Amino acid sequence: MNRTKIFAIAIAIAIGGIATISDEAVSQMNAWMSNKNHNRIVQIQNEGGVQNSSGMVEIAYYSNSSFKITSPKGITLMVDPWRNDPSGAWGLWYRMEFPMTEVDIGLSTHAHFDHDALDRLDANMLLDRMGGTFELGDVKIIGIADKHVCVAPGIIPWTDAVKQFEGRDDPCPPTNMRHLDNNLYIIETGGLRLLMWGDNRADPPASVMEKIGQVDVVFVPVDGSRHILDYEQADNVVVMTGAKVAIPHHYLVPETTFVTSTLMTALEWTERHPNTILDKPTVQLSTDSIADMKGHVMYFGSHNMVTNEGGTG
Repeated sequence: MNRTKIFAIAIAIAIGGIATISDEAVSQMNAWMSNKNHNRIVQIQNEGGVQNSSGMVEIAYYSNSSFKITSPKGITLMVDPWRNDPSGAWGLWYRMEFPMTEVDIGLSTHAHFDHDALDRLDANMLLDRMGGTFELGDVKIIGIADKHVCVAPGIIPWTDAVKQFEGRDDPCPPTNMRHLDNNLYIIETGGLRLLMWGDNRADPPASVMEKIGQVDVVFVPVDGSRHILDYEQADNVVVMTGAKVAIPHHYLVPETTFVTSTLMTALEWTERHPNTILDKPTVQLSTDSIADMKGHVMYFGSHNMVTNEGGTG
């Protein structure tokens, strides 16, 4: 067989392979379409950041479990952007698409539709379910592999739906499917240690807790329906981690999320603790500003960057 025929066959195979890729998959392979570049990353490599240190860590809430973290030197991270379930099995949760957002680093804790819309980020890099350690500029990220909650503690028995969806009786570890894995992230920046809990189980093994150590801020998945953690489990996460500040997530934000999600607000849990009801979708923290706090809850409520509810950015 001559080279021309071999080349023609290779092209035909390649075209055929491309043709079999689903529209959903293609929509997520979008980095090549961006008209941006990673010159910011080059600058960070050379200078440690893109601005002089502000001394503050900014946290911006994008509804559900999604937060944008900005380091003192201007490095941006987005954790757990969301989308509606592409399978249709879990119904319509969100009123709109997650806004296309430019960040340096995109992260996802686990492979659920309400946490994994990394295609909605115009990101310089993506860390999907990362384990191990990553460092850039004034940011260090530690990924710790553990497991998602597998027994619904609240009023909606979604565990039964998982069993039906998977077609088996026991979705729990150690034989769980990948979507019930979860990776916790510790983000170290500005002298603070921030723990993104994701949808992790409430009782990680001692080896995981040793890796976590003590943190300054913990993001806790708690709401009135007890969809991920019940109130006692959420309280225990705050105590176990020694967090000065706890920030609820995975609760109902009516401006972005339909009540058919079955979520409820986290106001009741918030009010069980020393708390600050935030009046906008961003907050800036430093080691000094939270030094005297212990288990203090900061609640964004409906203030979010997606609908600009209560915000200016």
